[in-house]
Amino acid sequence: MESTIVDIEIKDVQKVELEILIEFDRICKKNNIKYQLFAGTLLGAIRHNGFIPWDDDIDVCLLRKDYNRFIKACEKELNSKYFLQTHETDKNYIMQFAKIRKNNTVFMEKATSECKIHQGIYIDVFPMDNILPGSLIGKAQQRLLYIIGRINLSRVKMHCLDANKPIEKYLGIMTHYMLKLIPKKWTDILQTKITCMFENKDTKYISHLTNGASYERYVRYMMEKSSFYDSIDGNFEGNDFPIPRNYNEVLLQLFGKYMELPPVEKRSPHHGVINIDLGYDKK
Repeated sequence: MESTIVDIEIKDVQKVELEILIEFDRICKKNNIKYQLFAGTLLGAIRHNGFIPWDDDIDVCLLRKDYNRFIKACEKELNSKYFLQTHETDKNYIMQFAKIRKNNTVFMEKATSECKIHQGIYIDVFPMDNILPGSLIGKAQQRLLYIIGRINLSRVKMHCLDANKPIEKYLGIMTHYMLKLIPKKWTDILQTKITCMFENKDTKYISHLTNGASYERYVRYMMEKSSFYDSIDGNFEGNDFPIPRNYNEVLLQLFGKYMELPPVEKRSPHHGVINIDLGYDKK
């Protein structure tokens, strides 16, 4: 995202995202739902006491059972200014995690610009699911989710056209048109069943499976479930939000030497935004 897009700066978008996060936090506190700041948002809280200056989104995570409770609570609790986006509430939305979007705003990414979905400014809400790393069935879960997730992305033609190799682009386009014969709800149900296959098991570990479950991502986001319940307050833009007590361990696993700033050329947003509307006129 660049400030040249309708003269909007990244701080303008971050202000709206913080507003959405505060609404998310309100619902969770009211319903005693545990969550934590996640990924780059957790890094921002520790390294910058708020947004990474060039970051253009907010990430939070919940255990699957609490994620389901949150989705249910939004039916009555979510302020009408916002929209809870899942593959059930927005039929053309292809991801398996939720977003909370602000109505009457636009944050359109190139990759999904062709999709007839709510395109408002958002925060990402990720479920963390039970896993059995090291077991054959656990390895099968990861691999199946990766394959099905890659296939499902082919429903979006732009993803296919952005492939690096000609053969990948050709196969992607073929898959795109073949998938038109398969109802999207079938693959949604299949992915959910595989993601939640250990939901009723008391597993030691959880991981982030709903945003492209490559083996690298599966391992990087793996954490002991017990640590998820051990949260402390973290300062994010002058507000207190829950973060893992062992944030140092989590961030080292995710980012390595996380207190070191990346090279200047890498300090940029990563969502490929092509259109933004804050829903009001800047003055």
